[in-house]
Amino acid sequence: RNKTSTNQIHIGGILMTIEYSFSPSELDYKAKKCSRCFYIHKHNKINPGDRPPPVFSSFDAVQKPYFKKTNTKSWCDDLPDGEIMDSNELPGKIVSDGLVDDKQRKFILAGNPDIVIKFKDKSFGIVDFKTTVISLDKAENYRFQLEAYAQIFSSPGSTKKAKTPKLSPITHMGILQFYPQEITSHTDHDCDLKMKTSYSALNRDESGFYNYITKLIDLLEQPTIPSFNKDCNFCNFTKKQIDLGEHQNEK
Repeated sequence: RNKTSTNQIHIGGILMTIEYSFSPSELDYKAKKCSRCFYIHKHNKINPGDRPPPVFSSFDAVQKPYFKKTNTKSWCDDLPDGEIMDSNELPGKIVSDGLVDDKQRKFILAGNPDIVIKFKDKSFGIVDFKTTVISLDKAENYRFQLEAYAQIFSSPGSTKKAKTPKLSPITHMGILQFYPQEITSHTDHDCDLKMKTSYSALNRDESGFYNYITKLIDLLEQPTIPSFNKDCNFCNFTKKQIDLGEHQNEK
């Protein structure tokens, strides 16, 4: 069977092969949604392609420049004084050093964080902006993604282009939620949209994170593809396509 792509990195001056690589964004979405699809995606690079509509990227593109000019303390009562780190302080892509799961299997983490905050007390925070239905425990849906970024900054590695900075301690993680509330005015060509906001904080759980990664690698090391998932839309779609093809071949 095909293996997940390997990466060679230098650890302590020694060239080591890292068999498993995870992006933080896939840990809470792809991995939780369907183990079968996640297995196929990691081994065969086949992606369901179910990405969010482009409008969410447009929301993000206007939210970040505004909040970049503000003090994070003004966002909510849970955050202390701080500011969003500039692009010249962080590379576009960050990557961890070689990490190991609970069974001593090597892996790395690599991705693009949404918002990284530098607080005035010299600690750091990791926040994601989400346009979504507001929930007080929304951050729980992104637990492993946020902790993955914390792990990267705690044990930084480097890409061919740039070294990931070490940021410590990381004291705050959470989701800043946005939800359309009302249109307050309009002209012929635009309108003013008021959005409700809410911050959902998340406590760190390193042991829970590594336990989760261990289970994912256990899944990927299975010799066969996980069973068909009747609750997965993509599994159902591909099954119907296969059944349709077999039916046409019988004609």
